[in-house]
Amino acid sequence: MPEDHSVYQELLEFAYGLAQEASDLILDGSAARWKALNTPSSKKNSVDLVTETDRAVEDMIKRAIASRYPSHKFIGEESYDDGERQSFTDEFTWIIDPIDPTTWGSLMQSPFVACSIGLTHNSKPVVGVIALPFMNQIYSARLGGGAFLNGSIPLPLTGGIPQLLGDLSQCLIIAEWGSDRSAETFRAKAATFVRLAGDPSKGVEGGVMAHALRTSGSTVYNLTMIAAGQADVYPDAGCYAWDVCAGSIILQEAGGFFSGGKQAFSSNAAIGEILFSRRYVAVRPVAATSTETSEQIQRRIVRELYEVMEEWTTSDM
Repeated sequence: MPEDHSVYQELLEFAYGLAQEASDLILDGSAARWKALNTPSSKKNSVDLVTETDRAVEDMIKRAIASRYPSHKFIGEESYDDGERQSFTDEFTWIIDPIDPTTWGSLMQSPFVACSIGLTHNSKPVVGVIALPFMNQIYSARLGGGAFLNGSIPLPLTGGIPQLLGDLSQCLIIAEWGSDRSAETFRAKAATFVRLAGDPSKGVEGGVMAHALRTSGSTVYNLTMIAAGQADVYPDAGCYAWDVCAGSIILQEAGGFFSGGKQAFSSNAAIGEILFSRRYVAVRPVAATSTETSEQIQRRIVRELYEVMEEWTTSDM
């Protein structure tokens, strides 16, 4: 099906409105949490409130899409958990994560709580909107239209101008521990994080001594950091398409780089394949130099990362 950027713009504006509504629902859900003392053992505790809000947000988005665009397909985290499955095709497909992260503490007014609304067409992301309700921020992009914060501030947040990046040792790397606490997953992650942060002159074999490692607990929020230029590199595994769909197009339109795990990266896999691969890597927008293009630098950074990184496989992959 041919691409129509005027249609994508209309869909972006629709998705932006959904993100605003989702923000209100999430803030209301957070406020409801504080009407009484809640503990993880309460019958009506914070887990219940998060689940209710999660479902309310996804249901609102799903109903609005079905009403406005009845022919469009829908893939949502909550619908998936309920057993609903949709095949991924070239048709317009909305891929939604209503609340990320979905944990007992995710409505404790954490600034990292996010709602991700992505849309694919011709098997690739074409619209992405991410709401950060507690920051009063919405990141958005559509194919060919650039990426913005709150509708008007260009990304990256360095005046819309990508900055230089030398090598992996200069990077602020997002390093998530994730929810899989198995020994094998932790061994691979811990070994990788030690090499990334460690000083080779002080006995860390293969140490890169990267500038810093950071974690937020939210895949969706992490991708906004990369697109904004607030962090340099973010590898992860075990996430789902709804965690990365919106962020990938926002990052792409900001000038960043998005790919999959070692095999997908080395084979230049198509984005449609990468979305559902559950292995991802993102690099921020980078300025070109006299010897390398922006993409050449970004790909080199990924190669440097994958040389020291052990890939991990979570229990449900």
